[in-house]
Amino acid sequence: MKKLLVILLLLSANVGWAQDQVLIDRLRQGGLNIFIRHAITPGSDSSKFNPPSERPNDCSSGSRQLNEEGREQSRRIGKRIKELDIPIGEVYSSSFCRCEETAKLAFDRFTTVEWLLIKPGTFQSQLDRELRSVPSAGFFSKTPTGKNNVFVGHAVTFLPGTLSNELSLVRLLAEGEALIIEPGSPPKKLGRIKFF
Repeated sequence: MKKLLVILLLLSANVGWAQDQVLIDRLRQGGLNIFIRHAITPGSDSSKFNPPSERPNDCSSGSRQLNEEGREQSRRIGKRIKELDIPIGEVYSSSFCRCEETAKLAFDRFTTVEWLLIKPGTFQSQLDRELRSVPSAGFFSKTPTGKNNVFVGHAVTFLPGTLSNELSLVRLLAEGEALIIEPGSPPKKLGRIKFF
């Protein structure tokens, strides 16, 4: 029985690695959107509620922020993406500190955007459009660059009613986990990956 369990564990690890490798090969070609949930914050994942005093653009002690593990996770994400030769274009962040710090530590740059602020059940049309759009050479030019755009946001982004039906209904991402989206109409979820 022990041998069978070991074999099953090895097989599942190999399947996971093979799926990751397919995503990595595709990401190296560019033209995809990478949605990353912010890195690790204090507390157990199931009970991470935002403090009532928390506000966007406010990094005071009243906001939920990364802990040291989350800061290290953010650095590992950026380092791993660089090691894998995955080209990165624009990096967008929600205006909550935990997202901005994740983006800063992983990519050393980001643009804070209001359309990554998520209210469950409220349709986010701008984010929906961005996730459908091919990464571009700039705001006014939609010429593909061969790079991947990154969006650092929140676990609730893919709850029903927040985005179009094609992008909703994604099981909550773990902190630091990424969802890879091929833009288009409809957009296609290619899979989830942990770069840490």
